[in-house]
This record gives sequence, structure tokens and C-alpha cells, in this order.
Amino acid sequence: MSFKKLKFLCYLLAVFVLSCSTDDDSGESSNIQTDVKKEDLLGVWTIYSVESDGVKAEVPVNFETCGRDFFIYNEDYSYSEFQFLESSTCQPSEFQLKWSLNRGVIELSTVNGSESQLIEINSLNTTTFIFTTRMDLNGDGSLEVYKLTALKYNPPNEMDIYTDSFSRRTEPPFEDHITFRWDIYTGYNTFLRYEIYRSTEECDITSAELVQTIEDVNVSRFIDYNPPTTEGICYFLKIYTDKGLLGISNPRYVATEFILPESVKVINATDTESSVALSWEKYKGYYFSHYEVRVQDQNQNSMPHIETVAIIEDVNTTLYTDVNPPYVNNPIYSIYVHNIFGNTSQLNQDGNLITTNFSRPELLSFDYIRFLSFDPDEQALFFYGVNPDNTRRLIKYDYINHNVLAEGYKLPSVQTDVEMKLITSNEGKELILEQGGEYWVYDASDLTFKYSLNLDFIGPRDSFSYLKNGIWVFSDDDHVFTYKRTGSTMEKIDQKLHFTKHQGGGNYEITKLDNANVLLSHNNEGRAIHYSIDKGGFIANKGIIQIPLLATLNSDLSVNMESQLLLNKKRNSVYSISDFSKTDSYTNPRVTFNFNRLGTKIFGVDKNEKYTGSYEDYSKEIVVYDIEKKYSEKITTKGYPLYVVEDAQGNIISLSSGFPRDEYYDLYNNNVPDMFIEIVK
Repeated sequence: MSFKKLKFLCYLLAVFVLSCSTDDDSGESSNIQTDVKKEDLLGVWTIYSVESDGVKAEVPVNFETCGRDFFIYNEDYSYSEFQFLESSTCQPSEFQLKWSLNRGVIELSTVNGSESQLIEINSLNTTTFIFTTRMDLNGDGSLEVYKLTALKYNPPNEMDIYTDSFSRRTEPPFEDHITFRWDIYTGYNTFLRYEIYRSTEECDITSAELVQTIEDVNVSRFIDYNPPTTEGICYFLKIYTDKGLLGISNPRYVATEFILPESVKVINATDTESSVALSWEKYKGYYFSHYEVRVQDQNQNSMPHIETVAIIEDVNTTLYTDVNPPYVNNPIYSIYVHNIFGNTSQLNQDGNLITTNFSRPELLSFDYIRFLSFDPDEQALFFYGVNPDNTRRLIKYDYINHNVLAEGYKLPSVQTDVEMKLITSNEGKELILEQGGEYWVYDASDLTFKYSLNLDFIGPRDSFSYLKNGIWVFSDDDHVFTYKRTGSTMEKIDQKLHFTKHQGGGNYEITKLDNANVLLSHNNEGRAIHYSIDKGGFIANKGIIQIPLLATLNSDLSVNMESQLLLNKKRNSVYSISDFSKTDSYTNPRVTFNFNRLGTKIFGVDKNEKYTGSYEDYSKEIVVYDIEKKYSEKITTKGYPLYVVEDAQGNIISLSSGFPRDEYYDLYNNNVPDMFIEIVK
């Protein structure tokens, strides 16, 4: 065999092309050293010569700067070959196989075992390894015998083939903490240690701190049990052998916003008449900061109202009793875990969420209330509201004892924006509600439907009020009217044009000042017209009043006869009804409800007037502004106040909700009854 043929054989042995079947066994058998042990074979070897058919040739070095090609028998029965194919970096190509030893015969095979090659050990000591293999290199179908001589080898320039494998594990169950893994060192030098470094998000290795040293070569995992609470952290791996620093990894950046704590399972929820007790499994993950107990309402639109009721910083505390559950039936509780990075565990419908049987008997049945009227003397509220199933109710409600005093069974069927009013006239105390141009009259004592009042003007009904002696005043888009009522009969007395510019959309608001004077206004006018009405019901235009009255639904204007003041709720302004001068303006409360009985104080809340989606400014408290002293104080409430008044006995009455909502007439509350009446202490 020529030298060229022998060089080619050496190349094939280096890359180990496995093309021969182990079943072929032609040619003479070599002497086999059968007493070879595994320990004798371990280590780094390089082939110095090859012999076939009596011809022997030296195996040259491919690149002097890199050293010789070599192969390694490893303790774990893995086999590695390294061949230098270029000299610029001396980074070898690596080929991985597996090996086994049986009475002096080595079987090398691919990792999946699809191909294999037999090697017979002829002689083996601490420095020299002589072995024989059979291959068909000339393609004649016959196996040719090749004897190779290898010597123990100490490569001069070991390459770092490990630190590139340094990577963070993010698959379950590693997503809740910082874990890195890497390929263990299997090289031919003496291993000293792995070093893990940690740096800030700038990934500067010069300022990185050493966080762990690992001297066991088989340990290839690092968990950071105490990372800094920054938005980003960088990690580096260094490997040292007896030759010094073998290599350092590129920085591995960790964005801590994606490190989420695992959820905990709620075990049980038990309720009494006034509390809900919760228990849950202890958090067993990493980076615990605190538990958060949340409560939410039932809903049909996947948009529940949610509140935080407790923060628990002790990881061993797994019990909590809510002594003030929300004013909503069957509240749902959930337990969340927060980690030190400010991240929250995800919602698990089957794990950290539990529905309770707790209920509040004083809850009103309404999803929202379309209109309400207040009777301070009888301590009653009249509600016309909509239930979650879209049915309507008209009720008279005793807010002291929390029960329904009467219910109207002839229900309105026409949508209207004209305010429902409780009026005491020469016909008695009645509840009046506009319906398609008619005015339905209910007896206020028991809500019996009496009859409809019909008017003879054509235009849309905007607003109305009662003066005295049977005189009523009405408005439409163009006129102010007065009528004389006798029972169910309405007789027109007078009418006057109001603003010359026609404002679309209605909302011409009549504000009764006393039994002989009214103001008429519209949002778009920014002013009002003063009308006086004499005993006969005839109208006199007293001129324009420069008060920018702003009114929407359910009368945003209030008059107090005791203090002779007019309250413009939407503009946080107070006016004298004698000369129409502004007497006061205030910034707190931001949202106004009503005067107190004497007109010396103003009730409201400190929240954004428009819904923001988070209600960060909405609290369970009433803001009381003292007009005389010019200061505000706050009173704690059980719920979120929606409408606050004072009755004849001096009780502060609040229509409140268990969760924040925009208004009591808010149509978008996810069909969840959560309103109730509370007496504010």
C-alpha cells in the first residue's frame, strides 16, 4: 500500500466514517490483549503511525501551531475525536461516538447505534496503545487489516468547547427562578473549578461579582437564590483547568419581568354572617415577596370588579379572614403570589380562585337604577331600576330597616330622560314619571297607579316642576308652559318662548327656586332665563341670568330654601337665589351630590368624574365641605358612595356600591347587583 493510501486511512480514522458492518470478519486475526481494563484505556491519545501489508508510515501533524489530531476515551463511555482543519483559531472539529470494551475488543458506534466499528487491542500500557481495525478502502469487498500505534498525548492548546453551552433554563419547572446549565468539562487537562459571575443589565464583565465557585466537575447547574431586584441581570461562566482559564462565556441576559412566581392553590373558603375565612397552600417557589388576597364580584361578561383586601408578607401565613367582605353576593376570592421583581403569579381558574356562599341581605336587586327620588320625612327612597335579567322594578324602600314598603306593578315601558320626581301638591304626595308625552301618576304611599296626565303641547317633554295652588310648569325645546291641574285634568294657562337658538337633544332643565320663580337652562347655553309665575299661573320673563348651569340626568342642580342657595353640582359652584351672585366654589369634593338639610354643607366624593378604568381616586368615604368654614372633612363609609343626602332626622344616607362604579345609573356594571343603602355615622 502506498504512503498516499496510508495518509488517507489516517484521515478516515480521524473523522471515523463508519461504513463497515461488524458482521464482516475476513483477514487474519491479530493478537488480542484480553485483560485490558476500562481504566487502562481512559485518556487522550494521538495516532503516530499506521501499518498495512507490511508497509508502515508515520502520521504527520496537519498544523504545527495547533498540535496533533487526537481522540479521547471518557469515563462515561463517550468517545471524542478532535481534528484540526484550520490553523487561524485552532478550533478543532469534534466527532462524538460511544464505546464499549469486551475482552480486549472495543466497539465504537454512533450515538443512535446505527453504525459501528470494531477495534482489537494488541498492546496497551500507560503510554502506548496499539490496535487493529479492518476496513474496505479499495472497494473490492474485502476487509483490509490496519494496525495503528497511538501514544498518550497532552494537547498544547485545549479549546473551550463548553462555555457556549452556558444557558438559562426557562421550561417548566424553571420559569419562576434563574437557573443555568452547561456541558460538564470532559477535557484532557486537570479540572479546577467553574465560576459563575453576575453583572448588572449593562453586562460588564469587569464589574461583575463572583457569586458561586463550583469545584465538582460533574455539577453543571447554578441557581441564583438571591438575585438583585433589577430589571435585567447578566451572567457569565468561567472554566479553569490546571493550565489556567480555559474560557469565558458570552453574557447571558435575564429580563426579570418575565420571571413569574408559581400560583398557589386555594384550599377552602368558609363564611359566616359577617366574614369569609380563606386557606391556601404555602408557596414553595423562589423569590417570594408577599401574598395578595383579592376579591371580585360575579359577572356575566368576563370583566369583574376586583379589589385587593390583604397583603401578607410572611410566606408561612396561609390563613386569612376577611371581616368586611364586599357588598355583593357570592364574592369570589383569589390568592396571588408576588415576587421580589414585582411580578405576579398568573390566574389559575381551577387553583387560586374560589367562589363563596357569602351573601348580603341588604343588597338591592338592581343592576342599575334609572331614577330615584328621596323622601326625607318618611325615611324612604323611591327607585325605578333594572334587574340583571333586564326586568324593571318600581319600589318604595325603607332605608332604615332595609325592606320594600311598596311596589308599583304598572311599569313604565318607554325610555325617558325626564327625571322622576316625588311631588307634594293639593292632590297629595305623588310619584310622577314621564312616559311618551304622558305623565304617569303613582300614589306615593303604596305606588298604586292613579292615572296619566295629558298635556296639549306637541313638543318633547324636557323638564317639569310643581309650584303651588295646582300650578305646574313644563318645558320643551322652544317654550315654557304653565298648567292648572285638577285631578287628572291639566288645563294650559300660559306659554313663553325661551332661548332663540334651538338646542338639540332636549335637556332644557327647569330649576324651581321657590313657589313663584324658576330658572330654565341648557348645557349648551352657559346661562339661564329667570321666569316668575304669578298666582294665576301667568309667566313673566325676568331676563338672562349669567349662571353657567350644567345639567344632565337626575337633576344636577339643587336649591336649599333654608340657606337660599343654589348648588350647581357639575361646576362645584354655589349661587345666591336672591341676587344670583356666586357665593362659593370648591375643588374638594370633586364630585358633588347634595346639600345637607340646612344648606350649610355639601356632600360629595373625591374621585374622577369620568370613569378611568382603575378608580385610583375613588375611596370608601364621603367628603363633607363646610360652606361657612371653607374646609372639607372625610367620613368613612362601608361602600363607594353614589348618592348622599340628609334626612329630616339628621341621618346621612348614602346609596353605595360594593365595588367602584361610575354612577348608580351606570348601565355597564356587568349585571351584578352591588348597591345598598347605608346610614353613615
